Amino acid sequence: MKCRICESKEITRALSLGKQPLANKYPKNKKDIKSEKKFLLNIMFCKNCKSAQIEKIIDRNLMFQDYYYLSSVNKKLQEHFKILAKKLNSSKFVVDIGSNDGILLDPLKKLNIKSIGIDPSVNVGKIANDKDLKTYISFFNKKIINKILKNYNKPDVIVASSVVTHLEKPKEFAKNIKSFLQDNGILILEIEYLYNFIKNLEYERFYFDRPFYYSASSINILFNAFNMTLYDIEKINIHGGSLRLFIKNSPKVKKTLRCRKILQLEKSKLKSKTFKIFEKEILKHSNSLRKNLIKEKKLGNMIIGYGAPARVSTITNFSKIDSNHIDYIIDDSPLKQNRYTPGSHIKILPKKNNINKKLKVVVVFAYEYFRDIKNNFKNLNIKFYKPIPFKRIK
Repeated sequence: MKCRICESKEITRALSLGKQPLANKYPKNKKDIKSEKKFLLNIMFCKNCKSAQIEKIIDRNLMFQDYYYLSSVNKKLQEHFKILAKKLNSSKFVVDIGSNDGILLDPLKKLNIKSIGIDPSVNVGKIANDKDLKTYISFFNKKIINKILKNYNKPDVIVASSVVTHLEKPKEFAKNIKSFLQDNGILILEIEYLYNFIKNLEYERFYFDRPFYYSASSINILFNAFNMTLYDIEKINIHGGSLRLFIKNSPKVKKTLRCRKILQLEKSKLKSKTFKIFEKEILKHSNSLRKNLIKEKKLGNMIIGYGAPARVSTITNFSKIDSNHIDYIIDDSPLKQNRYTPGSHIKILPKKNNINKKLKVVVVFAYEYFRDIKNNFKNLNIKFYKPIPFKRIK
């Protein structure tokens, strides 16, 4: 196969995570569980543009009709987007692609910044519109661009946070951005950074909702092809360490020093051999986690999980952990409560009345919020497990 970003043939299979379900499809009952499908999750790596991508992309329409991730449930993300909104104070018109339940649109509205959102998820788009946050329920494509431009001018700023990783056709996305954005307008992308989660052994970041995993190099090549320029990069502390990339709708823009440094780093650090070390380490850790949970169960200990993000699917299915190992999982999202984890079928419950003295072990799936989560168990003698290896590849 060719790389879907740069069309290079220098692309090889780098990682296999076995058969996996769709990570954001949480079964509600036995009927849902029975109809659930699994697909082989193989990850390819392109040596030319330093991107990773799923070998076989699953139909996007299977994933986004109903979606169980609400950005606004996460207080740290709320603060993140409030700060971003303030930075956009001089903008005339902002379009947020993948706007979810309006987590950025809300602070933009409060600052009187003209803005609209685009999101393909029917249920979360409705939540935003019910809050009077104008959201077009649609994928981002030529049709929706034409519809918007009948009522609005071209935006001077487009934001897409945690969006490009979900796209099936990145080149089509870049082409549409080029036509939609004002000349010299700014595209702000926020991406979960491939280099970070390879370095930190965060294998749970790979799942079918995300066909692509980007480096700064791959974004640079993608938009250069459409006479747009990646000129600046910020490191941001969300989703385990991400990048905010600034891309101008102009072919000639000088790159900042920090942008040039990150591009140079990726040349030396993102290589095929890094993935071989990565695969060996995650297999060792997943086997160890499962064995430890089996030991805890043999001791008669009650085990729960905390947090049911999409990554719980990759972790539990790769590690062969299910309801025999974990009694239930607590999650704050009402859309996930009283459903089951994909593939592993562990019951998801609200926090209220489900933290008690019987608990002995907690597996923290939302591990980046470990300190906050630990505070929920102050008066209990709890043993905590983190589900990914906390070591680094040098």
